[in-house]
Amino acid sequence: MENTSQLVNVFVEGLARLTSYALTDKEKEAVVHGFHKFHERLERMSSTSSLRQLAIESQNQSGKVPRCQHEGTCMQNAIRGLLRTFLVGFGVKWGLEAVPHLISLRLFTRPSLLLRGFSRDTTSFASFLAVLVSSYKAILCTMRHIRGEKGSDYTNSLVAGMLAGLISAKLDRSTSRRNAISLYLFSRALQYGTVWVFERWASRQQTEDDKLRSRWMKRAHSVDVVSATRRKLEREAVEEAGVEPRVNWDAEWNADTKMDTEPEWNPQTTISWSTTVEPSLETKREARRSHFVRSAIHWARSYAPAALMTFSVTVITYVLVFHVESMPTGYAHLLFKSSGFDALYPGKAALVFKAVAQKMAESTTGKFTIPDGMPTKQFVSQIPFGDTLAKSFDDHIHHNTLTCGLFHPSTTSCALGMANSFSRGFPFAMKMYVPLNIAVQVMFKRGIILKDPMSVLLKIIKSSTRSSAFFALMSMAILQAPCIFRNMLGRDTVFGYIAGGIFGGLAVLTEVRSRHIELGMYCFLRALQMAWNVGIKKGMWSNVRHGEVMMLSA
Repeated sequence: MENTSQLVNVFVEGLARLTSYALTDKEKEAVVHGFHKFHERLERMSSTSSLRQLAIESQNQSGKVPRCQHEGTCMQNAIRGLLRTFLVGFGVKWGLEAVPHLISLRLFTRPSLLLRGFSRDTTSFASFLAVLVSSYKAILCTMRHIRGEKGSDYTNSLVAGMLAGLISAKLDRSTSRRNAISLYLFSRALQYGTVWVFERWASRQQTEDDKLRSRWMKRAHSVDVVSATRRKLEREAVEEAGVEPRVNWDAEWNADTKMDTEPEWNPQTTISWSTTVEPSLETKREARRSHFVRSAIHWARSYAPAALMTFSVTVITYVLVFHVESMPTGYAHLLFKSSGFDALYPGKAALVFKAVAQKMAESTTGKFTIPDGMPTKQFVSQIPFGDTLAKSFDDHIHHNTLTCGLFHPSTTSCALGMANSFSRGFPFAMKMYVPLNIAVQVMFKRGIILKDPMSVLLKIIKSSTRSSAFFALMSMAILQAPCIFRNMLGRDTVFGYIAGGIFGGLAVLTEVRSRHIELGMYCFLRALQMAWNVGIKKGMWSNVRHGEVMMLSA
């Protein structure tokens, strides 16, 4: 700030010298005074306190109490949000394209790859985010001004979000990315809404539990006092009769009349009832209900993300096996590559699941036993798409069932097939997670890298290994776990494949707990998309035009 002031002063003095010959002394003083006054105004407007004061003054002129918490005026806030979001979105999109080239060292041989990020697609994505954020801020401030203090900010935010989604929805030229963003925001809205309802319900249950506890404590204490009074009268009667007391009556009285004699209350486990109070059946029933509700709340807060992940992966598994054509092409290709199916059946992995789905639909028993002595290749050639799939089999290998042969064609052992699936999926996942973790550290934690590079390196290795193990276990369970139920039941069932999805979802427990909700929400939005596509295929509903716009607005 001091350097700026010096430069301005030098500029003003130089200008004054140049105009000294053309202006009178009085005119020169007026010009210099005007520049200084303009400079002081700029300094006032550039400070944070002045921005806040301008916002207060602009809103006080209309006679309203300011409700906005941002700095500066509402127009400045919207413009600032537009510019900042555009730069951040552009930088993130460009970085996601440039970092893989940097890690693979291709950037050093082909520097022109950096220019690919400055594309029309990157600009479209950044514009979409910028308009979404800035229009939301502008509409929210407008709603606050119009509705005043009486209007709820929740309603203002809801209306602003809906209108901002409608305004910005079509700015992103990529339909698939627009659908993905809409699904993500819609699933997040469901998450926040569910959490809000759950926390309100949990708070209400806590209030009811506190009332039950207070009611029980008051009753227990009053009964204990009555019991102590009765014992005091009995003591006086014994003393009048001249009989030696067998107990210390004073100690009994003091113990019974103190609040410390109240029963302990532990709704997480059970209730320790007082010996002098026999609770009613209704009280016991309320206590059991309180204990059950407490346990349910504790379980939901701890394991709801893992349950969501399990449900989502189960839906994905069902769609993969029985409706593979309803899966997004990119996501299906990811599963095929991670499980090794793309290497076993180059470019034809989807035909495996189409063949299994067709055979399951045609069969009433689910038994696909290969006759003894017949090579699996010969049997596979007789099923739908068999001529293409049979090329991946050895001429002499023999499997007991068709589906075992399709899911692990290189070996007859189901256990070895699982091991092969994991060994193929783990290196693939490492190639995916290592660059991602490096990019996160470089973009958001550069300071820590310079201070302690060894700890950052160990963190990247640990995080990448754990995430890769999760991904490989999930892929293995989805495709190979049905072999366990196939061997147990002696036939293929829909339940066997659903169980594979359940085991695949439970693989999330190998990840750190903080990532459970993140992974669960990602798979959940994919499951939503696939379930919608299956419903369209079965004629349960039809596709909605501009449906992604409505989801984005919601």
